[in-house]
Amino acid sequence: MSASKAALQKLLGRSRFVRSYGLKLVSITDADCTIAMPFRHALERPGGTVNGPAFMAAADYAMWLAIKRHIGIEHDAVTSELNTAFLNAARRETVYCTARILKLGKRTIYGTAECHDLRGRIFTHHTVTYVRI
Repeated sequence: MSASKAALQKLLGRSRFVRSYGLKLVSITDADCTIAMPFRHALERPGGTVNGPAFMAAADYAMWLAIKRHIGIEHDAVTSELNTAFLNAARRETVYCTARILKLGKRTIYGTAECHDLRGRIFTHHTVTYVRI
């Protein structure tokens, strides 16, 4: 039932709702999913930092892919809650986001996501709840 990296990469390519962010699947295992969000001027807020909605989109999408890895492409789940803590600014750089499922229930899925740089500096921390549909 689990989805392969190739299948998830294909899903990423055809997902119009996140296309404007330029997200790329970096790695996926049974434990976590990491995506990259390359810097784009369209994501920049005044002062040269990446805007908050971009971080939230990256966290939501990384979690969605992590969930798809476990439940399969043909099944779906939707975000029911997303909480974000903004910890540091990202300035004109690629942002990576790693999502981890903490509880994969029959109806509810709960996890965390962190947006960070390659050195591990955390920009945002997210808690995410999904509901299977």
